[in-house]
Amino acid sequence: MKRLLGMMGLGGDKRSRAGALAADCQVFARIEEPLMPLQRGSKYEDPLDRALVQARLGRVTGGGSVQGLDGAIEWVSLDMQLVDLEGALEFARTKLQELGAPKGSVLKYRKDEVITTTPIG
Repeated sequence: MKRLLGMMGLGGDKRSRAGALAADCQVFARIEEPLMPLQRGSKYEDPLDRALVQARLGRVTGGGSVQGLDGAIEWVSLDMQLVDLEGALEFARTKLQELGAPKGSVLKYRKDEVITTTPIG
């Protein structure tokens, strides 16, 4: 059962659906585009998740649409679990560029205990 849950990304040995250990490679994407949740999913979350899983580099674990004080959506976020911070990170960055992430969008992650920000575009 632990193995099955791990393969589904729900526990066990913390394996992603891509099948590789990725417990320490959490990446947050801030995409400067005001999209509703369904739009965010169809434009960014779903295609990026498919690409990461197919390439066995990780998966998208969640996302959000961030509202301003006036209630309007200002930007969206994606949470990813990647197999590494070299090839998988660059793959995700390139894929987000291809999907149309606008200028000002960034990836944030912890590397050597320091939070690092990398532009997407």
